Amino acid sequence: MQLFHEGLKDLLNINNYLKEDDFGFLSIEVPLPEIFKNITTAIPVYAIGLNLRREYRHIAMGIKALNLKTDNILVFEAYNQHLLLLLPLLILTGKKIFIMLHGNQQFAMSSKIKYWGLLYLKLYLNIFKNLKVLLLEIDDDILEPKFQLPEKSKIVVPHPLRNDVTPRLKPGERLKENQKLKIGIVGMIRADKPINKLIEKAQEYINSNPQVELIIGTPIAQKPEYLDESKINIADTTKEEDYLQTLQTIDILLIHYDQERYYYRTSGVISDAASCGCYIVASDYPVIKHQINYPVKIGSTFENFDELQTILEAAVSYVKNHGQDNHWLWREKRTAKHIAHLLSS
Repeated sequence: MQLFHEGLKDLLNINNYLKEDDFGFLSIEVPLPEIFKNITTAIPVYAIGLNLRREYRHIAMGIKALNLKTDNILVFEAYNQHLLLLLPLLILTGKKIFIMLHGNQQFAMSSKIKYWGLLYLKLYLNIFKNLKVLLLEIDDDILEPKFQLPEKSKIVVPHPLRNDVTPRLKPGERLKENQKLKIGIVGMIRADKPINKLIEKAQEYINSNPQVELIIGTPIAQKPEYLDESKINIADTTKEEDYLQTLQTIDILLIHYDQERYYYRTSGVISDAASCGCYIVASDYPVIKHQINYPVKIGSTFENFDELQTILEAAVSYVKNHGQDNHWLWREKRTAKHIAHLLSS
């Protein structure tokens, strides 16, 4: 099954750890009929075509749910604004439904239509006791009450690990004494993931630390032109295998997110990088902070860019002295086996 978030695919293994009440899975990555795809992509206004394709996929998920023979159904992704027909179709199955929420509440804070969709979801959660939502990392009680979901409908689970990669260093293993450490800024470059200030601060630190180098990993088509003028190592992460290889090459992931998009939302890149053994230096938001501190600490967070010099120095020292030992412990509470236990308890 193809997933929108590849880092969640270990959850496809949860049935291996359940004694009863198996799960069927629904993904938003439903193949589109070629004629429908061509018609919607030909629409001059991109947003209209995009939302028509998303609506089709949500309806298709609901129809598929009616044909699943499992006891439970896990919906990997759903958009608030496209729940109108999906939710009644899911309820018609008569099964226990679990919907993963990635940023649904966060997005409802800045979009009226997504907020209306959240209210619609809350209505269903209050009426139908067999409908549950999976919150990643922490409860939503840190949010304003209007964005919170009914208490009895919520199950909090950790963001699953990436099951196709492991830390480069084994427990107890350390980097060679004269080996250069690599700080990486990896992922898609977009408005909610600004990198200019990160690059500036990382270079300031590296200029005084010759044993550290900087790598930027991003899909080459998204690379800003100004990076061509720099002497920074650029890794093309357009292909999934190159993206993972880059994460396994670096020692420290440096990442910053816009608060209005990531205050209550996990980071897939952080999960992928942590699964590869990277020490994480990231924005100090509640969900991300939990993501890199549960069940053990594998990184640090920063509130402002002026802290970065000190935090990067501490991160380099940590990697040299502790390797990736904690990353192996971090993985233990993020496996399909552990999450299966949370869903069945």
